[in-house]
Amino acid sequence: MKIIQLVYSLGPGGAERFVVDLSNELALQGNDVTLCVLRDDQLGNSGFYKRDLSEKLNYINLKIPEGLRLRNILIINRLIKKLKPEIVHSHLNLVNYVFPLTLIHSKIRFFHTIHSIPKSEVKSSIEYWIRRYFYSRFKMKAITISEEVSRSFLSYYKFSSYNEIYNGRALPKPTSAFADVRNEIQKFRDNGSTIFLHIGTCNTAKNQRMLIGAFNKIIENGNSGVLMIIGSGFDSEEGRKLKTLACDKIIFLGERHNVSDYLLNADAFCLSSVREGMPISLIEAFACGCTPICTPIGGLINTIKNGETGYLSNSVSEDDYSVAIRAYLESKNKIRKEDLIKYYNQYFSIDECAKKYISLYKMEVTNPSFKVTMKN
Repeated sequence: MKIIQLVYSLGPGGAERFVVDLSNELALQGNDVTLCVLRDDQLGNSGFYKRDLSEKLNYINLKIPEGLRLRNILIINRLIKKLKPEIVHSHLNLVNYVFPLTLIHSKIRFFHTIHSIPKSEVKSSIEYWIRRYFYSRFKMKAITISEEVSRSFLSYYKFSSYNEIYNGRALPKPTSAFADVRNEIQKFRDNGSTIFLHIGTCNTAKNQRMLIGAFNKIIENGNSGVLMIIGSGFDSEEGRKLKTLACDKIIFLGERHNVSDYLLNADAFCLSSVREGMPISLIEAFACGCTPICTPIGGLINTIKNGETGYLSNSVSEDDYSVAIRAYLESKNKIRKEDLIKYYNQYFSIDECAKKYISLYKMEVTNPSFKVTMKN
């Protein structure tokens, strides 16, 4: 099939990571895939994942300036006319660029993956009604990424015209820096410390203030552990405040491209968010056999079973999250690495995820009115 994947940038985010993996895998499975990125990949971190693109993939960087302008929509329209794809698949807020194009290219099938709770992606009532119209009229086929996102879609838009496909991730592999990371972490293990890892840009949705407070309590209560935080933004005003709150057992590593090396060496993965869809970082933790300790939000409640595939706190509060950390510490060997890896292979591998997308694409091409909820 001839497919265009559309994303705003290749910056260091979970959705961007997913789009790169999905595009690579679709191309590997024999499809003609073009990954089109709007943001100039030379600006800031906009090209963070560019190094991970497959040679089998066609890559176009439109270098469109910020802002939703008619000119930008026309640029995407010219690209579609030139490439003549069967499928156009958008991600994140690029759906707003694509809605008008669904009216022009009636023979092309358009899809949009909703990477978070639907309400959080909508900025105004006008935008809500526009999305509701295009989703309900099958101009744009909505794809949800977990049962919780599906329930939210149904509650928010008041109809069920969506397709549910869980996110997938290519198997994370050790990089050339793996030995150095192992040695870095081993120094803490020699002191008897349990290694916790958090991955996320500094922002309120990731709830790092709560995470830091909960981990401080764990240390104050006499537990031996180290929390490593990977992510950008901690040099901001809020980030600097968080650093002042953190005890000396919390280490801010900044941005890292070799996240897999840390997950493969860590004991537990901490996700403290107040809002998520189906986080790629969680899937990476499963794939690396790193036990997740998570808040009960979004797709996490559909994938984490206490004591089996990780630990869930009762709420997003500091006290409840520290209880979840303690539950892990009291039975560290209860969840085996090999069982988490098996769980990843069964439900979250990118090859199976891509097959589900191809199946959906083909169903829509052969029967445009077709609608089904596809689950892992």
